[in-house]
Amino acid sequence: MFSTNRVSDIDQSVNRSTSQGNTVLRILEKNYRNNLDSDYTERIEKLDKNFKYSSNSNHYWSEPELSLLYGTPLYEAASPSQKIALNHLFWVVVYKTIADSEVEITHYNLITAGSLTAMGADYETIAHQLEHETDQERSHIHAFYKVSYQTQKALLGKQAFIDSLNKKSSKHNWGSLEFANYQSFVLEFIPKMMLKGKEQYNSPYLRKFSEENKPISTSTNGFFNGLRVNLPQSLPQFFAFNWGSSPFLACNYYTVRYLANLALKNYEHKIHMYCKKLHKQNQFVPVPTTISHYHFLDEAFHTTTSLFLARDLHKHLPESGAYEKFVANVKVYMTQCQNLSQLSGVLPNSFIGVSSFLMVYIYKLLQSPLFGMSAVEALHWMEKCLCHEHDGFHVNLKFHQRLLSDIRNFAAQIDYLWPVNREMRLMASGASIDRAISKNAKAFKEFSRSVSRYQA
Repeated sequence: MFSTNRVSDIDQSVNRSTSQGNTVLRILEKNYRNNLDSDYTERIEKLDKNFKYSSNSNHYWSEPELSLLYGTPLYEAASPSQKIALNHLFWVVVYKTIADSEVEITHYNLITAGSLTAMGADYETIAHQLEHETDQERSHIHAFYKVSYQTQKALLGKQAFIDSLNKKSSKHNWGSLEFANYQSFVLEFIPKMMLKGKEQYNSPYLRKFSEENKPISTSTNGFFNGLRVNLPQSLPQFFAFNWGSSPFLACNYYTVRYLANLALKNYEHKIHMYCKKLHKQNQFVPVPTTISHYHFLDEAFHTTTSLFLARDLHKHLPESGAYEKFVANVKVYMTQCQNLSQLSGVLPNSFIGVSSFLMVYIYKLLQSPLFGMSAVEALHWMEKCLCHEHDGFHVNLKFHQRLLSDIRNFAAQIDYLWPVNREMRLMASGASIDRAISKNAKAFKEFSRSVSRYQA
């Protein structure tokens, strides 16, 4: 863990912030101390080290409701062993996205820590806290990838790791690459120009990436980058530069991170309660269930960090300008679009609709040894699950309504948000099963064409 010198640093910072009456820093420092005293990450590391899928394969890892394709006609027709497999694959798909999001967080935590530390010595403990959280995220990521790899290999075979449907579209379009490079240059130039005079807040971590001309976490498909919804890959660079160049915008990153924390809690709390129920009944507790349980407890510290940096700290910072408030609102608006604006009928507690990634995944799943379908049969069942109303949509609507309520309670406390963000209007508009089915039908039609072209 950390040395006694680190604890002494916290004590000195507490004394400074107390004399200034900054209760936000005191709360964050207490949260950091509690995180240092916990051992949830270490327990996850131990579970990761000893995990074997074969020892966990015959048990549900969460309530059946948290299963891939739950409530669909395919799920109703599945055998008991197939239903357990779909429960495991829900864990795999969800924690793949969580792992991608945490890869992004490992960069954005350090970018924003550098900008906040530039505010003065009182903010150094926040930087230490964010560094510690980043180390924890790395342990989480490793555990998620290991469990996911073993599970998919056992259930789907090597085919699960081959993205064969996208091979034909992998050729470089040099005209597009040239435009992307120009776009990236423009999106970096804008914040440099608009935040001129605030160079003292530039994050050293961000500056290092800029000097080495390296991208910042642009290859991931998590909550922050939104690359599965076909946004320009230079946009993550744009927001990274803003978050690392302004303390106010650094706090905006934690607004987005808190939305991610709430989305995670919306289903991980159910796995946490399932784990406690199994313990209480003296039943076998699968390793992935226990990993989720400790991850939920670990992330409680991170959620507290996000809340106070997002909701309260910006009120103690220098007055933000119109540009900073504009960028902050654009990012929250985009987060609604990317992550919260459409129901899924095949993945519980998912609100991005049906992505091309998920359709390819389900298509390969149905043709794997687990279901053994032909290409025609797989497309037939996909159409039934994606393009027609069933219980899966209604289950997801309940998840959506609960998360919408939690997010609105939070957003109402952020005074700089536009009404469309404070009221989460885009997210609210996504609570439509008819709209979801209509979009799914359109996406499925294009997917079917792609499959036909590939097989031709």
